[in-house]
Amino acid sequence: MSIPSPEALVLRAGALRLELCPAAGGTIVGLWHDDTPLMRATDRALLRAGNPRGAASWPLVPYSNRVRGARFAWEGRTIELARDTLGGDHAIHGNGWRRPWTVEDESPSAAMLVNRHAPDGFWPFACEARQGFALDGAGATLWMAITNTGDGDMPAGLGHHPYFRRSADARLRVGLGEMWEGDEARFPLRRVPVPARFDFSAGREVDRVDLDAVFVGWTRPARIEWPSERLALEISASAIFGRLVVFVSPGQPFFAVEPVSHDTDAFNHPGTESGLRVLAPGETLQGEMRFAVMRA
Repeated sequence: MSIPSPEALVLRAGALRLELCPAAGGTIVGLWHDDTPLMRATDRALLRAGNPRGAASWPLVPYSNRVRGARFAWEGRTIELARDTLGGDHAIHGNGWRRPWTVEDESPSAAMLVNRHAPDGFWPFACEARQGFALDGAGATLWMAITNTGDGDMPAGLGHHPYFRRSADARLRVGLGEMWEGDEARFPLRRVPVPARFDFSAGREVDRVDLDAVFVGWTRPARIEWPSERLALEISASAIFGRLVVFVSPGQPFFAVEPVSHDTDAFNHPGTESGLRVLAPGETLQGEMRFAVMRA
């Protein structure tokens, strides 16, 4: 079946509720424990207009973050990608969040979404992306995959962009490997040890942090806590999601913790350990994330 309008698809299990919006970019509208939101509040007016940018999370497929100058070299030619106001001079977050997804299968607690992509300005390769959501009483599992359906090789990556609700006492705890130090435009320059001010290994309140960075290597699970509400959420992920993007902007009612498969601008760094994958025709890249919810 398909959903032609951006109405929410609601999954339930125990005290948890997960809402999806297939028509507006295959996005997550929200995740709740009883009536308590764990993700940021979605701008439903934007979703009704078909704009996924106000969602709680969206799929990062076939790449995460930005591509410098919206171009990269590929097999002897230059690929030029379309741009929009979100990316400015650069391409950003792939094309999956820009397109409607079809509901291929659903039940009260699970759903499979699919997006079959024909080459266009935002991504000039044919591919098929899938998202499988399964909700149980202890949390939500998200399975993602992208398959090269074209005739030649295709670069690819995966990730998701969850924004979490920020409160005065919200805390993040995660062990991090190295951090990409960026230039003035926040494109990666060099991998460096994690500075003390961004060390979350013992847990720290996000309200005291100003951060937008890609970390290489992270210890599963990453744990988010809302102590005043005695709630916690733990994020684990398959090995392919070897990077963690952490975004905390002062004054915003949200922060992002994003498992992704590759570095920012990986397409412009071939032959390096950027996490970039090259898929042959018919080949699939896939991985799974788990968002476990518990009483702290």
